[in-house]
Amino acid sequence: MRTLAFFSLFFLTVFAQAQTISAHKLQTVQNFINEMVDQHHFDKNQLNFLFSQVQIKLPEKFKNKTTKKPKRKKTMSWDKYKSLFITQDRINNGVEFYNQNQHTLERAEKTYNVPKEIIVAILGIETNYGNNQGKHPTFKTLVKRSFSNDRRKKFYKSELKSFLLMVRENNLVPMSISGSHAGAMGYGQFISSSYRNFAVDFDKDGVVDLFNSPADAIGSIANYFDRHQWHDGGEISRPIKLNQQHFKLAKRSTTKPRKNAKYWKNQNLSIDTDIDNKTKIALIRLPQDGIDEPRLTFWNFYVLTRYNHDNRYAMAVQLLSEKIKQKINP
Repeated sequence: MRTLAFFSLFFLTVFAQAQTISAHKLQTVQNFINEMVDQHHFDKNQLNFLFSQVQIKLPEKFKNKTTKKPKRKKTMSWDKYKSLFITQDRINNGVEFYNQNQHTLERAEKTYNVPKEIIVAILGIETNYGNNQGKHPTFKTLVKRSFSNDRRKKFYKSELKSFLLMVRENNLVPMSISGSHAGAMGYGQFISSSYRNFAVDFDKDGVVDLFNSPADAIGSIANYFDRHQWHDGGEISRPIKLNQQHFKLAKRSTTKPRKNAKYWKNQNLSIDTDIDNKTKIALIRLPQDGIDEPRLTFWNFYVLTRYNHDNRYAMAVQLLSEKIKQKINP
């Protein structure tokens, strides 16, 4: 069969690592395979063959030794983070991508009410407009993270299940797919579950292809934000000045807007008068080496963090989209 042939050719290049074991020999993998067979009607022989080609590191409980917990890395400052993504090259490439895909972007904006410059900015930050989709074999990545000692192995096991279902549903060859070191794929770096839930055939060719079709990527990103309740024409964020007493109200973590502007005004915050009292807003602070930068954020900022839960990411999307919009609508 074609799929088995691809499995075999691909894994001729896989090298075993020190203290590794063939994945299919682990009982946890066998349990997973049985589940996929029983619940989703996969062929057990094919899955056994597939998993047998992957060498994974033994979980700690099999190594009989203790490993020290790694030190927590210092959070990158917002200025440093911003400098990686808000560059002239990325802005210029974004304008070029827009010009090449203007009709599709306008159709996506009309269909989903998500601004075209936001879609372009997401593609720019994720893969530099499809030019850097990642080189890590996705199946191998998900297997290793699911059955080794990864702290998020429960999440990755769920994504592995979604990956196997995704490739079957879309008639994709599993071993032809590569992506990020964490299993994200395609132009927009969708994880497997997002591919299944939000990807759309926007070019109407009968195939949902986020690897080779900019149109499908554009439509899928717009659909993702629409399904996460993007507010049409809604603001994203704006700067705010906070005194020492109020600064502690701003959080570095993702914050969902729960309190309206009237509430914050009653706390004696300097909320701009053009913001309606009923508008729900939140306070965040972007990490800096000195004093963190506070921002007042609206619902759409929170929606951006559904794509990536880092506040710096959402802020970078906003800034890049604004730079691109200035270029395409001078």
